[in-house]
Amino acid sequence: MSLQVTKTDEGAVYDPVFSGLLEDIPGGITVATDRFPTATKEIKKGALLNDGGSGLFNVIKTVKTTAANGAGATVLAIIPTDHLFNVGNYIFLWGAIASKITRVSSTAIAFAVGVTTAGKVASGAVLYETATVATATALYDADCILRDNIQVRDEKGEKLANIFAGAIVHGTVDESEIPYFVTDADKVALTDRIRWA
Repeated sequence: MSLQVTKTDEGAVYDPVFSGLLEDIPGGITVATDRFPTATKEIKKGALLNDGGSGLFNVIKTVKTTAANGAGATVLAIIPTDHLFNVGNYIFLWGAIASKITRVSSTAIAFAVGVTTAGKVASGAVLYETATVATATALYDADCILRDNIQVRDEKGEKLANIFAGAIVHGTVDESEIPYFVTDADKVALTDRIRWA
């Protein structure tokens, strides 16, 4: 009797975000789900996370401008369309100040205080969340990267409780495949453990 192969394995699925996984957080993490817009159904793998210290990890919110904005501007055209900012969050206006968000859509963010002459927002600037208008410091620093997509709302749109997930702390990441943008400060915070390709 001989062995016949009737079906072959399709092989491993290539994960474009991670080209090398060396270490994750043993046992996984819990991601806080109370900071997302009501339209957000899932958080995509590759999102940067911060260890809030209370057992919950927070997703770091960033956007990139798609057009230059001059003095007095109170609306920024941004990407990605599935960004995670809410009304009431504070956003740092590159080279200027942070401002409270007054309106959001998939392609624009409006804010309370106009851009200053000295702080014109360039096209392609990565903007991040702050705690108040009085600081340029990011609300959260990156500690790890989300390993897989996670669902944060069910089919009816109801918010799910804090979600268990895998998080990468050491490996190689293809930055062009990350779903949200990475600030230079976050790259520095992860440089000793994450190689950016």
